[in-house]
Amino acid sequence: MGSTPFCYSINQSPSKLDFTRTHLLSPVAKQFYFHLPSGGGGLRRSRRRSLVGVKAATLSVEEQKKTKKKKKPRVLVAGGGIGGLVFALAAKKKGFDVLVFEKDLSAIRGEGQYRGPIQIQSNALAALEAIDVPVAEEVMEAGCITGDRINGLVDGVSGTWYVKFDTFTPAASRGLPVTRVISRMTLQQILARAVGEDVIRNESNVVDFKDSGNKVTVVLENGQRYEGDLLVGADGIWSKVRSNLFGRSEATYSGYTCYTGIADFVPADIESVGYRVFLGYKQYFVSSDVGGGKMQWYAFHEEPAGGVDTPNGMKKRLFEIFEGWCDNVLDLLHATEEEAILRRDIYDRTPSFTWGKGRVTLLGDSIHAMQPNMGQGGCMAIEDSYQLALELEEAWKQSVTTNRPIDIVSSLKRYEESRRLRVAIIHGMARMAAIMASTYKAYLGVGLGPLSFLAKFRVPHPGIIGGRFFMDMTMPLMLDWVLGGYSEKLEGRSPSCRLTDKADDRLREWFENDEALERTINGEWYLVPYGNKCSISETLCLTKDEDQPCIIGSEPDQDIPGTPIVIPSPQVSKMHARVIYKDGAFFLMDLRSEHGTYVTDNQGRRYRVTPSFPARFRPSDIIEFGSDKKAAFRVKVVRTTPKLTRRDERSNGKLLQAA
Repeated sequence: MGSTPFCYSINQSPSKLDFTRTHLLSPVAKQFYFHLPSGGGGLRRSRRRSLVGVKAATLSVEEQKKTKKKKKPRVLVAGGGIGGLVFALAAKKKGFDVLVFEKDLSAIRGEGQYRGPIQIQSNALAALEAIDVPVAEEVMEAGCITGDRINGLVDGVSGTWYVKFDTFTPAASRGLPVTRVISRMTLQQILARAVGEDVIRNESNVVDFKDSGNKVTVVLENGQRYEGDLLVGADGIWSKVRSNLFGRSEATYSGYTCYTGIADFVPADIESVGYRVFLGYKQYFVSSDVGGGKMQWYAFHEEPAGGVDTPNGMKKRLFEIFEGWCDNVLDLLHATEEEAILRRDIYDRTPSFTWGKGRVTLLGDSIHAMQPNMGQGGCMAIEDSYQLALELEEAWKQSVTTNRPIDIVSSLKRYEESRRLRVAIIHGMARMAAIMASTYKAYLGVGLGPLSFLAKFRVPHPGIIGGRFFMDMTMPLMLDWVLGGYSEKLEGRSPSCRLTDKADDRLREWFENDEALERTINGEWYLVPYGNKCSISETLCLTKDEDQPCIIGSEPDQDIPGTPIVIPSPQVSKMHARVIYKDGAFFLMDLRSEHGTYVTDNQGRRYRVTPSFPARFRPSDIIEFGSDKKAAFRVKVVRTTPKLTRRDERSNGKLLQAA
């Protein structure tokens, strides 16, 4: 028996998740709410047993006496996003006096302004465990596990698998949590609550600072000033701290604009597939399960920055961009409302060799903003946070031992040195992933201008074979290093797999066998009228009863066992074909009809079904009863749900109508 993939809903009510705009600890006190819902897939804090062991850092009796006489440094943090809050939590757990300044805690920067999810991969979850076990468990409980299923690259037009990613084995083999996705708002609230309202100053925008050599003073937009022993700039890709450190510099435009949305939609293969990247020439599409019956998608298209769509025109443009792509892409677009689609241009920043000066350093997007193709932007900020807090703690212990002032400048340099190489490599991987995804060419002729007509012959591009071989050889090593390469540096957690992170027993088989993966599709199968010449208007539903095949013909015949499906068309014989369901798959058998039965697969290959011999067909295939295309149907699979709500009925109806 295979275990059911484990998933928590992240679909919380926005009204329960919004922060009240406040200015904490300001002269004019305002109330700040840290409200987290407790029901229905929300966050539970009751009776959790930690599965991770914690090593307590201890000082000798003499050192403890010295410590009582000294006060730990005050750490100022510019930015209350994910990186800033995780670092504030890590520093606070080590006893530092922390103040976080955030312009607007109720607004999430970057992709978060779309209230979309963020992927927290195994390396970041492990670092979070090393920082604060209860907080890490809370995040994992609120997230939706995707690392226990098949993930990878597929052809955007045909939907066939190109390369599959195994993100489960690198985590399980090292005792790390499995990758999850979680709402950015939910994640930020968990972190903000753990940091504490006494630490966060909301409505406080850091615009400048002064490093005197012994202290750092930050200047807020409202003119207020605060003094500390060091400043950490975690204020994002447009960081003011970075600009004041090194001068203003422009971020690098990736060449791509990105449309994104969240759809109330559950794919038919949700139990076996977590996320997919659909490849195309100068465009690509990403979809991911985010729990709660929702799918998040990103559509990337190469074009100049600063483009603007016509009012209510984004969905129409997306259908033009992805015309002819597979149903997995088009279904998500159909299921997304126009007002739920947003657009932004993709920028990053090339990592600098120098991350800071004196008592000021940078963290996360403020120093190494990445393209989203690796899902490691937020993960690198979490790793940064752990390492920076660790270096400050080591400097503090050295200060206590030697009875000298803490050497903050050297600790910041050690932090930068320990992070530079790993961050630069992953940053480069993210850029490379974008290039590979958008230069993909399935067939000869794609992107060749005057020779583009060659693409209609569907001759596979030679680069497909070489690219697949290269990916198959390097991807396991790359994933092992990215997801598990930092775990050896983590102090404060012991390798331990969570019981909820168990994958389906068939996962290995799904990686090796595409047919086994296809058989996990769970939904109702339909034959939808296809093409301008089709004279049939009725959508046909296929039965999954192995003892009751569907009998296709121009007239019903009660003498033959099965479910009769009558298709009144000139080239449909009285007894034309039989549709059989066996072992989770559908097969088509031509009953020696006069004009034949034809199938066009998702690669565009059309063939005649051999009479009296079963031929398997798949979702998106085109089936023709006769050769005149007047009885042509497209195979469509719509997810089966235990209780079909009215919204689900409307969504399924839209998909069938669109098909």
